[in-house]
Amino acid sequence: MGASLAFAAALDRYPRQNYILLNYHVHIPQPDPMVNPSTLERQRFYGVRSSPSYFIDGGSDGGGGSADQAQSIYERKVEPVIEKRLAAGPEAAIKLGATQSGSSVNVKASVSNVKSQSGKLRLQIALVEDAVSYSGENGNRFHEMVVRSLANGPAAPVAKPAAPAEPASKPVPGDKPAADEKPAADEKPASPPAQPTGFALPAGRGGSLEWTFDLAKAAADARAHLDDFETNTRKGAYSFRQKKHEIDAGNLSVVAFVQDEATKKILQAVYLKMPGTKAGR
Repeated sequence: MGASLAFAAALDRYPRQNYILLNYHVHIPQPDPMVNPSTLERQRFYGVRSSPSYFIDGGSDGGGGSADQAQSIYERKVEPVIEKRLAAGPEAAIKLGATQSGSSVNVKASVSNVKSQSGKLRLQIALVEDAVSYSGENGNRFHEMVVRSLANGPAAPVAKPAAPAEPASKPVPGDKPAADEKPAADEKPASPPAQPTGFALPAGRGGSLEWTFDLAKAAADARAHLDDFETNTRKGAYSFRQKKHEIDAGNLSVVAFVQDEATKKILQAVYLKMPGTKAGR
């Protein structure tokens, strides 16, 4: 729980243009009712076998820790890394816009001024619920910046090149597959899905794309996974006391980030609170 508290403290310390937290829930060490296909894909991508495991700008420096170690984790492993990353210039620029109509969230993203020549660049777009209330095994009742879905399509096109733009200040994203502070006993990293999340970007170039999140479909996909987990993974030996697959349409944000999948380094990230939704911190 220490790492969870340390990253939550960073939300109070830094504005969202400087620090973005993404919480990817996984079935470690116990089944987690906020898991969905997108979080399983990120678990596979990062090779996570224990929780919490955290990555700041794609780099990892351990995880876990008890609640009384939270301040030490923050002071030694979180704040110094954030400050160092904020001192570095951004390696891409992202322009992000989104509108919401009923159960649909339409997102437009444009990437430019890409400095990396890596052939493994990918733009990820995350639909995030700002806060979910649920009492987990570690006693944590409030879960912030819970990833509900990642943009993903059956024929995701390579983003079209965009005109150069001046880079904005670079926020430091913290990717944190989250549950409780124990290693997995018999869990294996999730198998890759039929289609990886995100959209490929040409080396040294940007692109523009549009994506629509269907909230009802995202909730249904999460519910289907939880049902399958009970029936097939646990063979009926486990039942969730509560399935937290429903998405609060009035409590949403969108996060876009460019990542080099070869090194896991994040070049730039942008946070957008959906207009008309509840204020987060």
